[in-house]
Amino acid sequence: MKNIFNTLYLEATRNCNLSCRYCSTGSKSTKKYVDKSYDEIVNRILLPAYDLGTNLLNFSGGEFLLRNDSLDLLDKANKIGFNLAMASNGILLTETKIKEIKDVVGDNIVISLGINSFDIDNKKTRNIETENTLRVLEILEKHSVRANISVTLGEFNKHSFAKTLKNIEKLHLPFNRIPFVPRNCPNTELMFDKESLRDYFHPELIKYFFGQTSYTPYMLPPEVYEEVSGQNFDEIQVPINPSIGCWVGAYYAINPEGEVSPCPMFLDHVSGGNVYETPLEDILFKSELFTKITDRKNLEGKCGNCKYTNTCGGCRVMSYYYTGNVYAEDPTCFLDELSEEQIEEIEKTTIKSFRNYLRMAKFGGLYSVKKD
Repeated sequence: MKNIFNTLYLEATRNCNLSCRYCSTGSKSTKKYVDKSYDEIVNRILLPAYDLGTNLLNFSGGEFLLRNDSLDLLDKANKIGFNLAMASNGILLTETKIKEIKDVVGDNIVISLGINSFDIDNKKTRNIETENTLRVLEILEKHSVRANISVTLGEFNKHSFAKTLKNIEKLHLPFNRIPFVPRNCPNTELMFDKESLRDYFHPELIKYFFGQTSYTPYMLPPEVYEEVSGQNFDEIQVPINPSIGCWVGAYYAINPEGEVSPCPMFLDHVSGGNVYETPLEDILFKSELFTKITDRKNLEGKCGNCKYTNTCGGCRVMSYYYTGNVYAEDPTCFLDELSEEQIEEIEKTTIKSFRNYLRMAKFGGLYSVKKD
């Protein structure tokens, strides 16, 4: 069995202490959800995931810290052997709570906080002031807790995105990009389109290597990737050492009810099975969804006939929410509109950024140096 599913994003609750207008998990502070028990999560998810080769576990919600057993779950996951991350809105991250987390997991955690913009654009999508998040970041730094910024991209912040990345760079923090999709809200008009990706987002994303390279189009020649990763795309068609481009195939997600999807933004829409009904191993390695989506020969249109199929793959989430088909070509990709000279320049920038990213990925446990 090939170890390809290295990262798990686990939504352990839908309960939240905010009511963000466009919340992807559909969490509302006025409604209370019944969470799965500690034993159910440990026995049906954590232990099987680790046995299958998953090494990075990202707890999320809702607001994960609202669970009374959140510290117990962190403690157990740490003892199992996972590299840990946790997404939070920051409200409960007081100095006391941060000390409690450190007492449980030590330095084995990265806490991810959301900032979509450093100006008024942030309030359009997040029901919290940027200043509050920055104060939490100061506390995390004080206690030597690693942090990450999650930036959701959409039509609402395309004009401020370049400035947002510059501000994150000044904070000396890594970031990851999340495409806005109407997972649990009807606002399709907020999704970025091809023009916005081409003109506003992509030109900035390719400049920076301090963020997870989870964006598309990712124009890295496959031979460059194979050279440093030791991976042969004839054997495993999704990039896993490190993950780049579309992370579907190396990444999987589980919602609070136990549905397993290839990406967090698929949750509540696309599922390979329920982990509380079917063993995780069977879902990841035997379900039609996962066996098909990890074989990039199944990608359709230009995504299936592209130089960068293996290193990019097109954003499967954008394909799904625009077309209803997870295997369709990425409708936000603008590669076919570029000249050969433009592609060559983007390739050069991407290669340089990728090689710099490898150093950060190695430090974060996302990349293992190829052994000769």
